[in-house]
Amino acid sequence: MTSGTSSSSHVSIEEIDVYLGNGVSGTITVPPAARSTESIFSQGLAPPTHKAALIVHGQGGHRNYCYQKQLAHRLANDLGMYSLRIDFRGCGSSADNTDPVKGRVLSQDIEDIQQSAEFLLDGTQNPLGIDFTLSTIVGHSRGSLAMFLWALKQDALAKSEWSSKAIIVPNLVNCSSRYQSHTVYDRYPIRGDDDFDGVEQNVLRHGKFQPVMITKTELVDLAEADLSGLSDLSLDFSVLSIYGLEDHIIPIVDSAHFSNALNRGHLSHRLELIPLADHNFYGAVAIENEDDADTYNPDNLPLNRSGFANFNGIVVDKIVDYLRPENELQRFLHISKNIGHLSRWKQIEGVSNFRDIGGWRITNPRFPLKSPVSGKYYVKHNLMFRCAHMGKITENGLNALKTMGVKAIFDLRSSGETSRDGYPQNLEKHGIKRIHAPVFSEQDYSPQSIAIRYTNLTTSWHTYVDVYDDMLLNGGGAFKTVFEFIRDNKDTPFVFHCTAGKDRTGILAMLILLLVGLDKHTIAKEFELTTIGLKPDHEEIKKNFIKLIEKTKSRMDDPSELEKSIGKGRANWTIYKDGFENLISSRYEAMLSTIEMFNQKFGGIVAYLKKAMGFTDDDILKVYENLMVVNTLGFFKEDTFIEWSHRNSMGPNL
Repeated sequence: MTSGTSSSSHVSIEEIDVYLGNGVSGTITVPPAARSTESIFSQGLAPPTHKAALIVHGQGGHRNYCYQKQLAHRLANDLGMYSLRIDFRGCGSSADNTDPVKGRVLSQDIEDIQQSAEFLLDGTQNPLGIDFTLSTIVGHSRGSLAMFLWALKQDALAKSEWSSKAIIVPNLVNCSSRYQSHTVYDRYPIRGDDDFDGVEQNVLRHGKFQPVMITKTELVDLAEADLSGLSDLSLDFSVLSIYGLEDHIIPIVDSAHFSNALNRGHLSHRLELIPLADHNFYGAVAIENEDDADTYNPDNLPLNRSGFANFNGIVVDKIVDYLRPENELQRFLHISKNIGHLSRWKQIEGVSNFRDIGGWRITNPRFPLKSPVSGKYYVKHNLMFRCAHMGKITENGLNALKTMGVKAIFDLRSSGETSRDGYPQNLEKHGIKRIHAPVFSEQDYSPQSIAIRYTNLTTSWHTYVDVYDDMLLNGGGAFKTVFEFIRDNKDTPFVFHCTAGKDRTGILAMLILLLVGLDKHTIAKEFELTTIGLKPDHEEIKKNFIKLIEKTKSRMDDPSELEKSIGKGRANWTIYKDGFENLISSRYEAMLSTIEMFNQKFGGIVAYLKKAMGFTDDDILKVYENLMVVNTLGFFKEDTFIEWSHRNSMGPNL
């Protein structure tokens, strides 16, 4: 393993060369902000996340050709993402093919992707010691083909009794891949020529360009690849496809074939076409004079060494935009808004951000249930609901709760907050009990007050983990009250909330979902849904936020110091706009960091339930069993038909 730095946009980028156990060599790109947080804001850098991307190349390529390195640096700078870009075996600096007679067959590429994924997911394997969330795979040409075949294998695992072994990657990026595999036969004389042994290609190998044979077996393997299963790929995988309209290696109609196969619902597939770009996203005609430039490079893009317009930067822009948090959130919102035929979001008059946290498929249950011994595990739906404060709930809202069977409302707010914002009255006539379980009994931990107490929350999302650490340290008693209710009241629906239904509520939801074994990607995305659910309360939160800011400034000798300390040198940054946007955010990345901190500091959910709440093993198992349901038939029939299919395409989620 070696490391070094390079410069991108005048920012030092650290790169670490690694060698995976199966002979794959690669490069990890580290976000600049992960190494120095002193000036990241003034430089416009994104805080580091626990998200990683795997970047894989095509036929005859290597980890640094085309846009791969540029993309790795942009992901680091703009999104705070780590990345691993690899040389497949038989390419670049990696080991030779397993079987030199067969050459680089797709099964070997799939093995390399699997090894790379495990390397990133397991902090004991990678040199950074981080259990990354593999959020993205970017594949080029043949690399995209291997990516899709790998994803189909993972999807099959997720839908089987071996679901715990599946690796779900929510974002797949397909650049210039072939859909009609049989067209490989049109490019090479594979059939009818007994003397054809393959083609020689000049490629970068161990630091120098040299001829490498692409064997006939390898070409036949490519020509027989089967992508017919893509139309059934679950909605957990969203796909961006990018093609150059001057691609003369892959028929451009293949972009349409991918669109037809992968359009499994709203936002499940996005196709981007780049005029004038070829297979590797360079111009098709060299620029030799001004007329050529006007025709073949109208946007005055930089030229490569051969004088062709370089469209790689446009490819990178499109990928970075696709992976922006707000765009990822919209995709998740659409695939998760229903549990079978029922809406996850509930319309409770007078209450915002009200949703069911159940219905998720558990691919890796924490404890196998004794009976039945096999089947698919799910978090019980219509049991646990989270929301913002209920001080303004109407009679219609209360009647809706009664219809849903809700028997208890857990209020996590402080006494001061309940006095200020109120709480539901006359619950008894609806058969509902309010249980006050403050995480901080006397302190006001509404979002706007948190911002004053922890000014770094208005600075950026990435310091939320410090506040959530405080909540976990102090909130064991409050959270225990809820877990005891679950233990002692099987199948009894309840609601829990704080002021916005964001922070304290989000931590409690995290604890519950960690106990059942829900994957951290889904937990973090469920948390991020509050960004959508809280929108109706923004005006009220902002009004209270401004009052507290003004009150704080009035007590300072130099009021401008507050903005300076929070802005940290960012140009045109204001606490009232940018600070408020940070305040109301429920970023996926913040929850990923919190889960990482929680596991490291508190030893995981089971240890936390024992140490912070005093639960026994029997208590924990009873709570777990009351949260879970196992489906052995593929569906449940209740008053309303429920098909548990959020991991299936073209299901009732649409």
